[in-house]
Amino acid sequence: MKIAFYSNFLNHHQLPLCQAFLAKEGLEFTFVATEPIPQDRLEQGYADMNSMYNFVLRAYENEQNQEKSKQLAKECDMMIFGSAPLSYLETRIKENKTTFYFTERLLKKGTWRRFIPSTYKKIYHGYIQYKGKPLYILCSSAYTSYDLKLCGWDRSKCFEWGYFPEVKASGLDKLFAKKKETEMVEILYAGRLLKWKRVMDTVKAVHALVKNGTKNFRFTIIGNGEEKSAIEQYVDKYHLSNYVRLLPFMPADKVREYMDAADIYVFSSNHYEGWGAVVNEAMDSACAMVVSHAVGSAPYLIRHGKNGLIYPCGKIKVLADTLQTLIINDEYRVMLGKEAYRTITEEWTAEIAAERLLKLYDDLSVDGGDSAVFSEGICSPAKPLKNNWIK
Repeated sequence: MKIAFYSNFLNHHQLPLCQAFLAKEGLEFTFVATEPIPQDRLEQGYADMNSMYNFVLRAYENEQNQEKSKQLAKECDMMIFGSAPLSYLETRIKENKTTFYFTERLLKKGTWRRFIPSTYKKIYHGYIQYKGKPLYILCSSAYTSYDLKLCGWDRSKCFEWGYFPEVKASGLDKLFAKKKETEMVEILYAGRLLKWKRVMDTVKAVHALVKNGTKNFRFTIIGNGEEKSAIEQYVDKYHLSNYVRLLPFMPADKVREYMDAADIYVFSSNHYEGWGAVVNEAMDSACAMVVSHAVGSAPYLIRHGKNGLIYPCGKIKVLADTLQTLIINDEYRVMLGKEAYRTITEEWTAEIAAERLLKLYDDLSVDGGDSAVFSEGICSPAKPLKNNWIK
């Protein structure tokens, strides 16, 4: 069986899934990279994975490779299509062969944008025109299915998916020993400091906690970006330097060390956040998760009150109250961290994703096959979810 995964370039979030397919006996797997890794990524310390692995076909390198990638699109048994030129998808659909389109949500900037002619045209040419073909959507956002439904897509052809970064599974005993090295409750955010990431919401929530007399905690921010200066000014203005510290961008392995030591991880992004693979990583570090409802991964990964907490995006008072609950309730915080770890190591790994996708492919390839082969989790039917599902 031949499987081909088409995307712009190989990155560390896609690598574990590729390796999971490569580990399967009887499979021939190829990752087709359609462009070189951008120079700015290399300057940030990212590896050129396109050149590191022999299962990568670099279509951009020469005409021969370009021709191979076109031929592979026609002949492979299963195609996973991501951020790649639509010409490959068009070639594939003409063969009327099973194809999985791996995509985040389409209407991040507002569902009303489907009425903009240029936006709808783009969605039509990439998806809607193929709704009668064996094209299925791997929803790498809990909001993808609803966006597509609004545009006329068949919801029964949408399945839960996501990103599957490396699961380190360091062990709960080791992780909680690390967290107990300091008596202070450590809260963490790591990533770009952009307005739509809404990191300032957490800083303001910290301010509210301090005013209410909550102590014995610290919020660490790792990263750089346009909001950094505003955050620094806010911290200085309200004398929060004992509770908020800002650290510069650092390599992923170093960030994971901070995650392993953190008690709580906060991710406050709005609907611009397609998935948020950092949620997977922080769960793997057994952090108690506090995640905005707008984050694409939140409804799939977080079961509110069981393995994490979801709050309405932008509601700073709710965020502050949620953090206070976790700061003062050690047992609850630890329980959420342990369950987050179990979820990501036992239910949401690249190996499970590969296994389930192959099973789904087998069922869909049979006339009258059951598209609801999994009732929940990876590859289960992706139910349409509105932006305002949480109150």
